[in-house]
Amino acid sequence: MRRTKAIPTIARCSWFPVLLGLLLYSAGAVGADTGATNLGGQYIATAYSQTGITKSGVYTHDHVVAADPAILPVGSRIKIRHAGRYSGEYVVADTGEKIVGRKLDIYIPNTRECMKFGRKHVKVDVVELGDGTHEATKQADEAVKQDVKQDISKGVVGNAANEKDWVKQGAPVADAVSGSAGSTQAETGKSATKSTSSASETAPPNKPPL
Repeated sequence: MRRTKAIPTIARCSWFPVLLGLLLYSAGAVGADTGATNLGGQYIATAYSQTGITKSGVYTHDHVVAADPAILPVGSRIKIRHAGRYSGEYVVADTGEKIVGRKLDIYIPNTRECMKFGRKHVKVDVVELGDGTHEATKQADEAVKQDVKQDISKGVVGNAANEKDWVKQGAPVADAVSGSAGSTQAETGKSATKSTSSASETAPPNKPPL
């Protein structure tokens, strides 16, 4: 009777730690890729006008937003949609006692405009998650400024740049954005960028719906 040589136990089992390590690594990599995506979605947005030093150490300015650090750490970059003229890209640089869960507080340096903004249901796309540090916030803030600058140079509003950025630049901004407005202009032969005496703002060439 032919006997087969037994494989040593150590040889048969040595691949388990390697396989386990590969599986854990793969799970971690997938988690890292999908984490930012899972944090996006629906949020409640309000606005505040109090100026000063934020939680991250930077001074309040346009495109700064406060968020719950347990969800969006300081230094994160996000794009906010459905926020009207304030739809754009922001850096999470602040926190707030009442900003818990899926809530955002957008810095608007005008109290009257803050009150007008009210409370909105917005959609958030996470561009990059921060690590909660001052350095990460500074880097994210610079990245947001660059994105805003590029949008303005391309004639885009509502992606990174918002309507307020266009006002500051002296560029035309839409009085209203809707499909019906576009069809009405087509029927009447009027251009979307034509200025009128009753409005100081007109539509930039590539403005997406807010």
